[in-house]
Amino acid sequence: MYQKTKGKTVIKFSIIWFLLFIIIIGLAYSFFKNKIFATNEYKEKKQIVAFEENQKAFDIVEIMLENTNSNKKMVNEKREVVFTTEYEENPNLPKDEEQIKQEGKNGKIQVTALQEYQNEEMKNEEIIESTTLEEVVTQIVYVGTSEFMKKYNVHIDDNMYLLEAEDLKTEAKDEADTITSIPRYLNVTLKEAGEEWIKVNYKGQEGYLKTSNITSETVTPLITEQNRIAELKNNLNIDMDLTTSSGLTLSDYKTILSNISLDKNKIFEQNAEAFYNAEQKYKINGMFLVAIGIHESGWGTSKIALEKGNLFGYRAYDSDPYNSASSFENYAEGINTVAEALATRYLYVNGTQISDELTARGTYFNGTTIQAVNTRYASDQGWYEKVYGYMQYLYNRL
Repeated sequence: MYQKTKGKTVIKFSIIWFLLFIIIIGLAYSFFKNKIFATNEYKEKKQIVAFEENQKAFDIVEIMLENTNSNKKMVNEKREVVFTTEYEENPNLPKDEEQIKQEGKNGKIQVTALQEYQNEEMKNEEIIESTTLEEVVTQIVYVGTSEFMKKYNVHIDDNMYLLEAEDLKTEAKDEADTITSIPRYLNVTLKEAGEEWIKVNYKGQEGYLKTSNITSETVTPLITEQNRIAELKNNLNIDMDLTTSSGLTLSDYKTILSNISLDKNKIFEQNAEAFYNAEQKYKINGMFLVAIGIHESGWGTSKIALEKGNLFGYRAYDSDPYNSASSFENYAEGINTVAEALATRYLYVNGTQISDELTARGTYFNGTTIQAVNTRYASDQGWYEKVYGYMQYLYNRL
């Protein structure tokens, strides 16, 4: 009886210990299965997790939008940046006149922005990122301050004119040295504006003139014609180049040669156009031609002039002037003949193409001045001074 009971007790304890062992093994497995060990299996699992995480990076803007109301949205776009304008005062522009110094140019930027809307109308915008694509260029505008330039309606490098003769000074003060004297009505080029003095250029020389004696075409409309005539007179000198055009118009010729009491028979007055045409055709100063005719014919009163239509004593030799002188059907023919002879033989070197039909021979060429022509044209060595005296008289009739 006792032995049987003891055997059963041993079996019961064995079963209990076995169950405890199983429970302990189960608990151990549950405890250690989530623990990290330095095994290849762990490394492989860790690498896979890292790869999966890089496939979907965090976007802070998206997170912000997900956690705010639906009235916000993100934009990424190119935008134009409008240039601004700066103004600078300029004393060399008429007062209040504007002139662009630097052209403005709009720029471009790439913008990422968070916009907030209310009733489909944007109420706020927050710039998250901005990148410059094209630089904006500021426009710079000059604003004139010169009362003088506004009064005379002139700009730098425009012509201005002297109402009276005046000295060109080295400095803007009365006691400064004189560079040269500028005759009345001649023009200067404005270089710097001032209220009492201006800086100008006159025939390549720069200096200063008082503004009290200066005018412009706007203020004095007739000044340009007065200037033209003054320039013609100013260019007249005894050493002038006779192959250079006189610059006289047909109207000038008629003005100069009309109503001269010494021209008793009106020969020069009636042939003003013939002298003008000869200048254009033969490229010589026409007033030089007129002056020779006046000098040689005594204002058209000589026998050769009256009877042979020859105002120049052309081909008249000292031994027998009248009989040797050429005869012409009219004064215009004689004017053309002498103009051609002067051009082809005296004033142009051999081979010079005067016109399509006319080439210079240069037979008696000694230069292009009156004195140079005198060398072979007249036996009187003072002839050139007398001819020049008549030219002065004619020019002064303008």
